[in-house]
Amino acid sequence: MKIEKEISFWARALYSAVDDNPDKAQKIFANLEGALGKKKVFLSAILKKFERIYLKERTAELTLARNVDAKTKGEIKEKIKSIMEGVERIDDSVDEDLLAGFRLQTKDILVKASLKDVLQKVKNKTYGYN
Repeated sequence: MKIEKEISFWARALYSAVDDNPDKAQKIFANLEGALGKKKVFLSAILKKFERIYLKERTAELTLARNVDAKTKGEIKEKIKSIMEGVERIDDSVDEDLLAGFRLQTKDILVKASLKDVLQKVKNKTYGYN
């Protein structure tokens, strides 16, 4: 197994173990160090890769149709965090092509709640595109 693949394998396994048992994270990290044996030199690379995986898995991308004030944006983000389990960070951007509404994307969910998406669905049904 190539070193980079092995590091990714260990990082993914570490993420999975910590995600399933967050209260045992310290013990899991200690067990990893013991399991690596002679490969302890890869520990820092594994932890960096783990951190990137963790951030990617726990981040959502919110695209708004127009810019809103910081207070409103904060309220929207807090509401999303309360509804969507596991989302800790929300990156936001503005796409005026959406006309109205928003899009929200996580690692495995895409919510299309924009006027552009609704109009596209109407167009596809009207003209027989699926």
